[in-house]
Order: sequence, then structure tokens, then C-alpha cells
Amino acid sequence: MKKLFFFIVTCCSVHFVQAQILTIDNTDTADYTRKTICNADLSLSLEGDKQQVLLLDASNAFNFQLQHYKELLILASSYRFTYDGGQDFLNSGFVHLRWRHGYKNKWQPETYVQYQWDEARGMLHRFITGENARYSFWHKHNWELSAASGIMYETETWNYRAVDSALKPQVPQNQVTSLLKSNNYVKIEGKTSPSSTFSFIVFYQAPFEHFLQQYRVATSVKFAVSFARHFDLAMAFSSLYDSKPVVPIFKFYYNFSNGIVYRF
Repeated sequence: MKKLFFFIVTCCSVHFVQAQILTIDNTDTADYTRKTICNADLSLSLEGDKQQVLLLDASNAFNFQLQHYKELLILASSYRFTYDGGQDFLNSGFVHLRWRHGYKNKWQPETYVQYQWDEARGMLHRFITGENARYSFWHKHNWELSAASGIMYETETWNYRAVDSALKPQVPQNQVTSLLKSNNYVKIEGKTSPSSTFSFIVFYQAPFEHFLQQYRVATSVKFAVSFARHFDLAMAFSSLYDSKPVVPIFKFYYNFSNGIVYRF
């Protein structure tokens, strides 16, 4: 067996979760400044295995953040695919844009729009846009506790690719949903020591008319330890529970990762 592994990581100071609910956030307690500040990070990876056929697995992510006085604009994107000979059986990604006005205030609005797909799970596309009212509390400039609630519009298209054959209809047709939902989250993030950080966030999203019956709960846990001037060892875990999936797939989904992060 021949194996080729190539990995490049550049500047991952902000982490993003690729699930049906994304966490896009940062902690900043410094005073407002009229100077425009831009930060970006890019990560690329490619792995290849050659047996009877060539198996390729690749992923990349690009994040951009612009701060200008009281405005914060965040653009995040990610793409992953796995290719096995003539078949592409893992294809997922997202593009997310978020704007926070007065982002260092205790009370602040945040507006977002997102496009996403995950073919392995049968999600052909998902589009959401919404508005939150967010409250943030800082403790000694090291810890931030935030809570937000708002309204979002969501439209999704699913097929039966990931559904068990016994549960598929005789003539499978794509399922389309369009809903107004309540979007809520609580997040805590801070420094556990001078060289380590921790964050935890939980989302609750549900239609207003079925708030306790048809919901999605997502979590994200991240821990990073700095072991050199620009390098961290980072670990992350995320999960999603969907009480009533659009198609009959497993209700619980999770992923985890770890790696070395370069910051600048």
C-alpha cells in the first residue's frame, strides 16, 4: 500500500464547526478603535491512499474577519470531499457571513446568512438568514458569558441517500422544508490558564409553533494549549441532535478533531 499525506495549516485563531448549526464568534474586551483591523486564516489538507483504487480525502477552510470601530464582519467557509475512484462519496461545506454592530457592548445585534451542504447525510442544501439580540458579560477580561435569542428563516432540501433501505419510499423524492424558527444559544469562553483556552456553546433551534416538539440541539466544545509562540495544540468536539429529521436518518450526529494550530 502506498500512502501520501500532505498537510498545510496557516493561521487558525478562530475555530468553526461544520455541522447544521455553526458557531461563529470571538472574544474581545479591548476598547473600540477607529483603526481598521483585518485577520484571516487558511487551512488545507490532502491525504491519499492507493490500493486497488486511489482514495483521496481533502479539506480546506478560509476565515476572514474585519473590525472597523463598532462594526465586526466575519466571513467563514469550509469544504471537504472524499473521492474513491469514480465516486465522490463525501462532499460537504459551508459559507457563512455574520455582522455584529457594537460587538463590544453588553447588548448587541448580530445578523447572519449561511449556505451549507452535506451530501453524505443527504442534505443537498441548507440556506438560513436571521437576526439575534445578544448579551455578553465579561469576568476580569478573561472569561466571557454570552446568551442570544432571535428569529431565523431556514430552507432545506434533502434526499434519501443516507436513509436505511428499509425506510426508503418506493419512489424517493427530494424533501423541501421552509420554516421560521427561534434561534437561541448560550456560550462560555475564556482562559483556563495563561497558556490554555476553553469554550463551550449550546444551540437550541425550533419552529415557533412546535417549540418543544420539533427542535435541534447542537453543542461545541473546544480546548487549546499553547506550546510555542505561534503554535497551539487544539481539540474540538461537536454534536447535533435533531428531534424530527426531514428524512428518517439517525437523530444524533457528532464529530471530533485535534491538530496543531499556527497563529499570527
